Amino acid sequence: MFEAAGGVVCVLAVVATMEALRLSTARRRVLWEIGALGAGVVVAQALGGSESAVLSVIVALAIAGCAAAVCRHLGLDRAPRLTHLQGPIAAAALASTLFGPSDTPLFAVLGAAGALAGVAALARARRFAPNDSLHFACAGVCAVIGYVAGHEQGVLAVMIVIAMAALIAFHLTMALAGTAWPALVSTMNGIAACSVVAAGVVTGNGALLVTGVALAIGCAASHASAIESRGPYLSK
Repeated sequence: MFEAAGGVVCVLAVVATMEALRLSTARRRVLWEIGALGAGVVVAQALGGSESAVLSVIVALAIAGCAAAVCRHLGLDRAPRLTHLQGPIAAAALASTLFGPSDTPLFAVLGAAGALAGVAALARARRFAPNDSLHFACAGVCAVIGYVAGHEQGVLAVMIVIAMAALIAFHLTMALAGTAWPALVSTMNGIAACSVVAAGVVTGNGALLVTGVALAIGCAASHASAIESRGPYLSK
């Protein structure tokens, strides 16, 4: 995975998760349990990996922590803009594994800094909400990513195909039914997030692992909120 892309998706995943947690009415205990489980996965990967894998996890955790601090300090999570983009963030993270070797962690830091600047600029703009046409286009992109991954071999390719199938279902549901089925939408995003976590474990990539854990927590918060409210978990 390109480390620059890893830094970008890691920041976007953290911001989207903080937005989801602000919107969620789920019990804090459940979210803490999910977060603890994710932290356990990250620590286990760091302890069991090579030196480069450990360094990758440390850099990714530092990026995630800085992103959360900046997000909270600037109030970037007050006006949700990225929560409904959890699926595309997962797709971008998985798609980046299909290209070239990794760069140095420095590129991850630079990518994260650029992503934070972009999110801060987005906070000054009007809220962006994908329309039906964009969801259909994203479904097509996911189909292409799944097709490319299908020609590869190994467990990683299988996980990418499964995640893309879930994301195609997510985008088609959003295009045809909007937020009428929030629990189904968050479930499809959660499947993709878990695939990102699994891909991070398989590849030993810290940015991918932390991104997947952050997305999984955000999807769980959205799902719990949807179940409790029995209504749309995203406001248009």
